[in-house]
Amino acid sequence: MNPTPSPPPPMASPGAAFSAALAAEDFPWVESQEEMGMAPDKYREVFDLAQRGARAFRDRRFDEAISYYSKALNLRPGDPIILSNRSLAFSRISQRLRERSAADSEYQPLNGLDPTTHAELALKDAEKIISINSNSPRPCLLKAYALILLEHYHEAREALLAGLQVDPLSHVLQTCLSDLDRNTNIAAGARRARLDRTDDFECTLCFKLLYEPVTTPCGHSFCRSCLHQSMDHGNKCPMCRTVLFIGPRTYPISVTLSNIIQRNFPEEYAERRSEHETMTYAGVDLMPLFVMDVVLPCQKMALNIFEPRYRLMVRRIMEGNHRMGMVAIDSATGTVADCGCEVEILECEPLPDGRFYLEVEGSRRFRILRSWDQDGYRVAEVEWLQDIHLPEGSQERRELIELANGASELARAYIRRARETVRTARRTRHLDLESMPGPQDPEKFSFWLVNLISLRPSDRLDLLRLRDTRENF
Repeated sequence: MNPTPSPPPPMASPGAAFSAALAAEDFPWVESQEEMGMAPDKYREVFDLAQRGARAFRDRRFDEAISYYSKALNLRPGDPIILSNRSLAFSRISQRLRERSAADSEYQPLNGLDPTTHAELALKDAEKIISINSNSPRPCLLKAYALILLEHYHEAREALLAGLQVDPLSHVLQTCLSDLDRNTNIAAGARRARLDRTDDFECTLCFKLLYEPVTTPCGHSFCRSCLHQSMDHGNKCPMCRTVLFIGPRTYPISVTLSNIIQRNFPEEYAERRSEHETMTYAGVDLMPLFVMDVVLPCQKMALNIFEPRYRLMVRRIMEGNHRMGMVAIDSATGTVADCGCEVEILECEPLPDGRFYLEVEGSRRFRILRSWDQDGYRVAEVEWLQDIHLPEGSQERRELIELANGASELARAYIRRARETVRTARRTRHLDLESMPGPQDPEKFSFWLVNLISLRPSDRLDLLRLRDTRENF
C-alpha cells in the first residue's frame, strides 16, 4: 500500500518579509525652514500633519494615516518621506484586506477601495519616489512590496535587484529577495498541482474554455459573448434564472479569472481567441448575411434589428470590420439569392430594449460560394464581383466614359428639378449631388445612378449579377 502523501506545507505570504522590514519614517524637524523652500508656518503645518500620520500608522489606523499624508503632500508635493509613508500605508491596507477571513467579512462587511486598487496606489507613490530620488534602496523595496500584492512577482524581483544595485550590501533587500524566491516557487508548485483542466474553467453555455469570462452578480461565470447571446432572449442568468440588471456590452471581464486561464492553459486559450476573432469577421472573404432585401452599391438605408439572432450578429460585426452582406430570397428559386451586396454600418445605435438602429451603405457585390448556419444566422464564403475591365485608351473605354459623362449631366439636372418638389426630394434625400461619384469610375457611378429609380427586387438582383458596366446605363 502506498503511504498517504503528506499535505503541502502552508504557503507563507510573499509580502511577510516586506511588512516586517518596512516601517514609517519620521519626518524631520528643520530649524531653518527657509532652506527647505517653505515659509516657517507652512513647514510647521506639514510637520504636524506628518506627525499625526505617523501616530495613526503606529496605531494601525492606516486610512487615517493616508488622509494626513495626503494633506501634507498638498502643501509639500513630491516629498519623498511623506510619499514613502503613504505608499507603505496603502500596501498595509491592501495586505490586511487580502488576509481578512471570509468569516470577518460576513460579520463586518467593508466598504471602500479593494486591495488591488490600494496596491496600485502604493505602486504609483513608490514609482514617483524613484523618479525623484534614485539614490536610496527604500523606494525599490516599496515598489517590490506593492508589486507582490498585485501578484506581479517577476517585476517585484526586478525592483529588488534594482535596489541591490544602489546598495549591494543591504541585508534587508537580500532577505526579501530570498523570501520572495522561496515563497513564489512554492506558489508556482502549488498551482501546477492544483490547477487541472476542470469544469470550473468551462463555460456552461458553449462547454468550452472560458474566453473573456464574465461573472454575474449571482456568482456564475460565462464567456462574455455567450452571456450576450443568452441575454438576447431574456435578462435572466442562464444557470439560476436570477434577473440580471447588467448591461452586456459594458459589463467588465473578470480579470483575475481571465489571467488564471491564460497563464495555465495558454495553448487552448490561443485557440479560443483565434475562434473568437474569426467570428467577429475581421476578414473579407467570410461574410455574415442579413437576409432581407436586395441592396445595390451606393444605396443607403436604415435598419431596425430586433431578432435575437441578428442582434448577436450585429454585436460581432461591430467588434470586427463593421461590414455584413445583405441578400434577398430569389423569387425564381425560393432560396437565398446567389449574389448580394456588402454593406458598411455607418451608424449603430443600441436601444434600451436590446434592439439596434443601423444606417448602412452598399459597397461591393459578391457571389456566394457556400453558406452555412452559425448561431441561428447565415454565414457565407464569398467571392467579389467586378465589372469586366476595359483597357485604358481603348475605344470601348472612351465610349463608356462619354456615356457616363452624359448620364452625369442628366442626373444633375434631374436632382435639381427633384428638389423643387418636396415629395420627390424626400425620396431622394440620400441621393444628392455631393454624394454622386465621378464618371471616371463608371461602375460605381452606374450603380449610384440606378438608385435614382425604383426597380423591382428581381430587376435589382439581375443588376447585381451584371458584369458589363454599359448595361447599367
